[in-house]
Amino acid sequence: MAAAAALIGFTATPAQANHSWGGYHWPRTNVAQLTLYSSITSDWSGALSTANSDWNKSQYLENTIVASDTSRTTRRQCRMPAGAIRVCNYTYGQNGWAGLASINLYSGTKHISQATTKINDTYLANADAAKRQGVMCQEVGHDFGLDHQDEDFNNPNLGTCMDYTNNWNTNQHPNQHDYDQLAAIYNHSDGSANQAAEAGVTTIRTGDTVTLITWAS
Repeated sequence: MAAAAALIGFTATPAQANHSWGGYHWPRTNVAQLTLYSSITSDWSGALSTANSDWNKSQYLENTIVASDTSRTTRRQCRMPAGAIRVCNYTYGQNGWAGLASINLYSGTKHISQATTKINDTYLANADAAKRQGVMCQEVGHDFGLDHQDEDFNNPNLGTCMDYTNNWNTNQHPNQHDYDQLAAIYNHSDGSANQAAEAGVTTIRTGDTVTLITWAS
């Protein structure tokens, strides 16, 4: 895995948590109750189930996985469902990325309208279980509005899937700081949520579509 967005520092409290992905978030009146459409093959279903269970430990997320079409065409295209997230795996090719999270925004807002997570089997089909779990957790986390906590491969592991690492054994799941950041992102009135975006040097924005790439090592 390699660079995706600008390095963001972090602290331990919700008020100062600061690895939000540009302030993007799902609009909701209370808890975000999202559907994750599973367009993944059976060898990835455990990783997605674990990631969803992990992220649902946040008091602001109550998401449900729904089985969806797993045909090669659907997984290759991985089209965004309205108001929901689609998760796909496919041999997307030697394009440099192992995982890719994309979101669409309601025009002129920071509010996410639909999203996808793509897992590239070209790099991950034969990866060890820890790396597969960590990448799945990280890409789905991006779709909720989280950026990376750290992007230095050589730093000690932070114990979160939102951390770059050369050893995923202790970086397969969210940590408390991720839950604190979700609280900071979602604990507000959506009527005043359209704050300015943070600059991300390799975040790609085309119109109202924003993509955060996790590069393959």
